[in-house]
Amino acid sequence: MTARKTMTLILGTAAISLAASAALAKAYYPSAREMIKGAEFIAVVTLAEPVKTETHGQWTYLESTDAHLKKQIKGKLPENFKIQGSENFRCAQCHFPKGESIVFLKKDHDLYVGQAWNISCLPIKSGKVAWFSDLNLRISDKQSDLSACIKQIQSEQKD
Repeated sequence: MTARKTMTLILGTAAISLAASAALAKAYYPSAREMIKGAEFIAVVTLAEPVKTETHGQWTYLESTDAHLKKQIKGKLPENFKIQGSENFRCAQCHFPKGESIVFLKKDHDLYVGQAWNISCLPIKSGKVAWFSDLNLRISDKQSDLSACIKQIQSEQKD
């Protein structure tokens, strides 16, 4: 085998290996503390029923949900806006179901999207939020009063 063929074989194998590892990449799930610090926007919103769509940003988003701002906690959001979700990234997706929720968002170009995959949208039911017994957790594990959650978020932003 010539040196040129050997080099082509080595470079081709390296390219295939890199492509395969990128395709097998897994999503990073941040802790609640990281989510609070990393979110560009945190708000209490009322969400409409998600609608099937195909919107392109960093990912292809397969759902869009109309959101109505009830309380701004971090960042400045419009009174009414759309949140894109249900990414085509199979390892992790954000879902924004109908109802009242605390949302943790970032921008993907000009799109509002979830900041922390499955914990980007925490439902509120009867004044209680799916929340964290410890902000180092990556999944909510208890119900807390909405006002207590907001105070904890605001306190965490000051640190």
